[in-house]
Amino acid sequence: MNNSYVPNNFDEISFEYNKRDLDIVKGLTIIAVDDDKDILVLITEIFEPYGIKVLTALSAISAFEIIKNFPVDLLISDIAMTEEDGYWLIQKVRSLASQQKREIPAVAFTGNTEYKARNKAFVSGFKTYIQKPSDVEQLVTEVAKLLKCSAKSISL
Repeated sequence: MNNSYVPNNFDEISFEYNKRDLDIVKGLTIIAVDDDKDILVLITEIFEPYGIKVLTALSAISAFEIIKNFPVDLLISDIAMTEEDGYWLIQKVRSLASQQKREIPAVAFTGNTEYKARNKAFVSGFKTYIQKPSDVEQLVTEVAKLLKCSAKSISL
């Protein structure tokens, strides 16, 4: 697991390999959920230059409403949030009637360092677990993998 810091200047980072991967998912939509506005800004700044639309929500409840009402291709969610947490959110998503919405790939992007949190995230329905702080390349790589797999399954 990579626990490096998130850099302040994204222009200094080379994502050529990941940029090629993300080119095939231009136009897809992700939703980022975190009660920290700075994290939402960070995620938006990382993915919008790749042509990915980024929706944001400051709570799990708001995110669930967005997911129910709008097409979303991927979820990036914090675990520990006020009111309802990321576990609640992913369990609600996984219980939706629409198969496409129910199977949205999901990334747990959290500061929780407990080993049991990682296991609980996977059992709850997250496909990937990334611990904050993390390097930007790790987040981009994991999102690219999930979006590519999701795009392939949709086109089949």
